[in-house]
Formats: sequence, C-alpha cells, structure tokens
Amino acid sequence: MKYGRPAGRERLARVKLQYAELYPGIVAGDWMPAWLLAERLLALARARGLKPGERICDPSHCEFRGGGHRPPELLGRRTRAHDD
Repeated sequence: MKYGRPAGRERLARVKLQYAELYPGIVAGDWMPAWLLAERLLALARARGLKPGERICDPSHCEFRGGGHRPPELLGRRTRAHDD
C-alpha cells in the first residue's frame, strides 16, 4: 500500500494559543502541514517518554483546515497505530 502526502489541497493544522506552554518547541498559532505538526508532536511525546497506546496530544488542543477526502485506500480504515 502506498502512503505519503496526499495530492491536492494539503491539510493544515496548528496548536491553539491557549495550549502553547504544553508543546514547547512548537509555535502555537502558526499553520503548518498537518503531517509536519504530527511529526513534531510525536518527537516531543517520545522525548517525554510516550507509553504505548497514549495519544501524542489532546485533539482539542489543535485546529485543522483544508485537505480533501481520504484517499480510497484509507476509507473505512483506522489509521492510528493503537486502533483495533
């Protein structure tokens, strides 16, 4: 199966300003590609000792915009490593 950045309109994400202190090294309020924010959040979580099954952040701490529909190969699939 082929994964990677989707073609077309890229999904953007940012950490909300009121949660900035929870994510040092990430500039809250700045829009960036969602995949890049995810990589930075994962690196931060690993540095903090992320345990298996833990989320890398509370989704309510972020905002999202743009992007398109899920590619056909991902429809109906769970994409988190800990999803059963």
